[in-house]
Amino acid sequence: MPTVQELEAEIAALQATNAALQQAHEQQRRQLTQTASLLRALAEYAPMVLYAKDLEGRFTLSNRLHATLLGRTPDQVVGKLESDLLDADVAAEIQHVMSEVIRTGTPSVSEFEIPIDDRERVFLEHIFPLGRGEDPGRPGNGIGGVAIDVTERKRAEEAVRVFEALVHHSPDGVLVRPNTPTAPMFCNPALRRILALPPEATAEDAASMLLDFTAGTTEFMRLDGVRVDLELTMFSIPGAAGGRGAAATQVRDVTRLHTAIRERERQDEIIRRQQAELIAEMSAQVLPLAHGVLMLPVVGSLDEARSLHVREALLDAIVHHQARIIILDLTSLRIVDTTPAGRIIQLIEAIRLIGARTVLTGIQPATASALIEYGLQPGDSLMVLGTLQDAVQLTLAMARKRRR
Repeated sequence: MPTVQELEAEIAALQATNAALQQAHEQQRRQLTQTASLLRALAEYAPMVLYAKDLEGRFTLSNRLHATLLGRTPDQVVGKLESDLLDADVAAEIQHVMSEVIRTGTPSVSEFEIPIDDRERVFLEHIFPLGRGEDPGRPGNGIGGVAIDVTERKRAEEAVRVFEALVHHSPDGVLVRPNTPTAPMFCNPALRRILALPPEATAEDAASMLLDFTAGTTEFMRLDGVRVDLELTMFSIPGAAGGRGAAATQVRDVTRLHTAIRERERQDEIIRRQQAELIAEMSAQVLPLAHGVLMLPVVGSLDEARSLHVREALLDAIVHHQARIIILDLTSLRIVDTTPAGRIIQLIEAIRLIGARTVLTGIQPATASALIEYGLQPGDSLMVLGTLQDAVQLTLAMARKRRR
């Protein structure tokens, strides 16, 4: 039988053990409390949606972001069903996924389009069982969910898909050189076609052919020896958040356009030349009125080339018809400065030197001012009449008189 001393020692040892156990229990309780507080803070301020539901689908937990997106406080969400908070169709879609998770005990990752603040937002949602039920693989405590807003990412992905489709089918060549040395280059099929590169050629092959070219139009020798006109446009693509982006080159084959422009310019030049020749011929239409009388209407402007053509045609006609009187009708002459007036005076002087007289008619105010400024003076070889009718009547009378 143990002695009193032995029993007291055993009691003291038990008390020490109990105190140690109590101390360990208190430390564990504090750690659990601290962990729970930390988890609550993480859930409360996490930049993602966190929630939990019981097996009936009622919320048992809603963090701040989840409740804010629903336009409520966490307390207003707890106890509610999905159908109490969201559109019926969206709620039914989410509930269907949750029912599958409850039935199979297998987590699910799904995307849901949820209307919030009058706009569709896309959430990537991870739904998983909480705890284990009596049946293996079945959730025992309900359902948990973590969701992130991927709306901007989805829009960016859609923009990338649109960009890739546009670039792939673009008739213009596109070369993208990332500013990051390790990032790969990109070129579209049109650039390979424009440069006559084989389909398997890399973007680096295309870049090496354009290395020495700058923005603008240039003549380019393709690999097949064909010369083409290329129009290069170069621009920078900014990176995310102002970081390093890429340099892009757009290449357009303008050979046909330039050929068409040159052909159009050639045709325009032919038309201008033909028009000039026609106008020159019309401007030198010397009309015989009677024996020894010619009339020349001066039409339009009188540049140096037309003036020379008119003078040669008129002098040839004077010699051919043995004319002695020339009517110059200036009614349709266009005077811009004094230069045409000087050419008219030169024409009158040439007529005088060949032995004929000039009758000027149809002088407009601007023409009169220019002729006076150039020093025109009527005399024996020059007569000025107001109208063409007066000139014709007078010169015909003079011709009849001379024939008598």
